[in-house]
Amino acid sequence: MKLWVLAAAVALVFSLAGSARSGSLSSGTPDFAIDVSSDVVGGAPVHLTPTLTANPDGSFSASGTQSAPGEFSLAFDFLLNPDPSISGSFTLMSLSPSTQSFTVSATLGGLAFGPPTHASGSYGELRYTNTGPDQMVALSANPLYSAKIDGSTIATLGAIAFVPVTGGTGVFGTISQETFDMPISSSTQAQSIGVAFAFMLTGQDQVQTPFELTVVPEPTQIAFFAISIALILCRIARDSASCH
Repeated sequence: MKLWVLAAAVALVFSLAGSARSGSLSSGTPDFAIDVSSDVVGGAPVHLTPTLTANPDGSFSASGTQSAPGEFSLAFDFLLNPDPSISGSFTLMSLSPSTQSFTVSATLGGLAFGPPTHASGSYGELRYTNTGPDQMVALSANPLYSAKIDGSTIATLGAIAFVPVTGGTGVFGTISQETFDMPISSSTQAQSIGVAFAFMLTGQDQVQTPFELTVVPEPTQIAFFAISIALILCRIARDSASCH
């Protein structure tokens, strides 16, 4: 067996194994939704299903803006991967003159991946800016960030005290990056992952943060089979080489 043939076969097998580890889609494009709400009197939750742009590497991009009069304006730029993972950033500006509570969540669904074995994620560096007519800005949360699998919270980050930053329009405060990295014990296939943010923000001010969430699924039987074939091919090649 020529070495280049063996190399091509092994590469193909490991490619199959890698694909088998990734989340598979029930259709060509995953389901993706953004939900935003506030406690502004008379306000209503906003549910968005952005148009996704397919990227050459198999991931998808989602970006856009949305406003709810008297409540908020939102700008977002996300990268979605059926491996699965979600990353990107959002900017929310309060349109209310008083301090309000807000929630922002992003959910990637339409997946079918093996039982999760590991998850990692982060938010920050977060920046909150005074964009209103007053002389201060403040943000508080506990927790700020929640990571979810099939709607259930698996990890939280961010206990932020309400500490005002003063100095007029344009003054800002920052919250350093926080991360988590943890094993997961699960015996069931999962369908979705998501992140949720919850915070209080002073009136007519703005918060912006990058974030990410990555979940590693258990290898499927196809992956184990592919790896086994690769090991057999390597053994055959070694034995063949020793005979010449």
